[in-house]
Amino acid sequence: MRIGPPTLRVRDIKGELSFYEEILGLQVNRKYRTNADDLDAIDLGFSGKFKSAAEPLLVLKHDPNAKAAPHNFAGLFHFAILVPDRKRLACAYWALRGSGVAFEGFADHLVSESLYLHDPERNGIEIYRDRSRDEWPRDQNGQIVMDTLPLDISSLEAELNDEERENATPFPHGARIGHMHLRVTNLERSLRFYRENLGLELTADWRAFGAGFLSTGGYHHHVGMNTWHSAGGQPHSVGEAGLDSIMFQVKDQSFMDAILSEFDKSISPREGPTQHLITDPDGIPILINLE
Repeated sequence: MRIGPPTLRVRDIKGELSFYEEILGLQVNRKYRTNADDLDAIDLGFSGKFKSAAEPLLVLKHDPNAKAAPHNFAGLFHFAILVPDRKRLACAYWALRGSGVAFEGFADHLVSESLYLHDPERNGIEIYRDRSRDEWPRDQNGQIVMDTLPLDISSLEAELNDEERENATPFPHGARIGHMHLRVTNLERSLRFYRENLGLELTADWRAFGAGFLSTGGYHHHVGMNTWHSAGGQPHSVGEAGLDSIMFQVKDQSFMDAILSEFDKSISPREGPTQHLITDPDGIPILINLE
């Protein structure tokens, strides 16, 4: 199982497209009308020369009447775009730095290095690169150790020579969604759901700090969640601006059947027999898609 493209419900499609096309360098790969709510949607991604071009990186759903989310909402903290290596992260940093984008932060998480920003409608974005798995620190029980330390910007800049800086683009070799980080209202309840119903494993236990990280296949995390601004807050509401749905891509029908067996038997396909919609305890829509 892996993370697929998230869908964002946006009010100003022109402004959002300007950001994602002109600043991040994504391209429109498909425009269509959704079956579920009859809204215009746009798949954003890369050209066919990249391995990641087979599916969108992100989907924008245009809803000019989308409701503003309350301050303590459950939903998107950020979606995380994974680049292939440190040099590509340096390219993203240098290109965005020159575009006038306001970075919200930088971090060294021990397993990865990250840049943080947001789009015009305040949807959080992380751009990151992974260290190799043999570099990931572990505790005495073999659990992955993560932290939030300052990113060495000078070292990152040194990855590029003058010519590479002059020609830097955010994603010169493509990218993909690496993980999703969610705002939830009850951390224990959400951790239990993603572990018991979706089969994820707790990889970094930050419950003492109001957060937790889960994955499959030994990755540091495919899903992060926190209650830093949303503990006891408002669940996700259909029609809110922001995160419309997240997606899990599964490769095995039996695994998909096992996930769906945990839910109401009346659950119906979303966009055909290979895609089903479920919701987490905060009402965040989750698409389970068979590749």
